Amino acid sequence: MSQLTPDDKKRIYDVLAKAYIEIVVSGRIGKVERKVLAQKIIDAVSVAKDYWEVHDFIQKLMAIYPVFKDASVMIDEPIQKLHEEQVIGRLQQFIHSSI
Repeated sequence: MSQLTPDDKKRIYDVLAKAYIEIVVSGRIGKVERKVLAQKIIDAVSVAKDYWEVHDFIQKLMAIYPVFKDASVMIDEPIQKLHEEQVIGRLQQFIHSSI
């Protein structure tokens, strides 16, 4: 799996921020828990190297914060798209190198 670029991480942060804001605005998370969750997101994404690390983090996040399951579509869809783009890019590179 290829390394996440700074642009990839920005897109991931954007997706997670939307989910985070949805949870905060709906009042489904307390003040202290918001700080903990925000720090977990920042820490996990900043050290993530590839799609699978982000995917694993999101799965763990949803297990710890069940309310995050409501926002899982917002998280999984863009990350899956990112993964698909990476796979397509690698396939294109392979095809061009085989010609």
